[in-house]
Amino acid sequence: MRVSQGVSIENLIKLLYKTGKVVLGSKKAVKLVKSGRAVGVVLASNIPKHVVEDFTYYARLGNVRVIRYSGSSYELGALLGKPFPVSVIAIIDPGESNILEMGEQ
Repeated sequence: MRVSQGVSIENLIKLLYKTGKVVLGSKKAVKLVKSGRAVGVVLASNIPKHVVEDFTYYARLGNVRVIRYSGSSYELGALLGKPFPVSVIAIIDPGESNILEMGEQ
């Protein structure tokens, strides 16, 4: 089952978290991107610029999609039902979500 166009990024992230395989956190996520095991990353809006640059650089090398979430890491954590901020989500398997179609390459 694929999600139709016009669905909000929040709903796509929830579906990704529910049906796909993801890893939360920038340290683990950058390792997955460097090793080629991640197919995409979701970055919160308030993470430091050097972290964004690292992910953008390694994602470009590994042909990994980068999706920018307009909310903060606190909002991203709350969206996933977590009581802590989530700055980065590494996507290993998107599950039923078509979120990878939204990203930059």
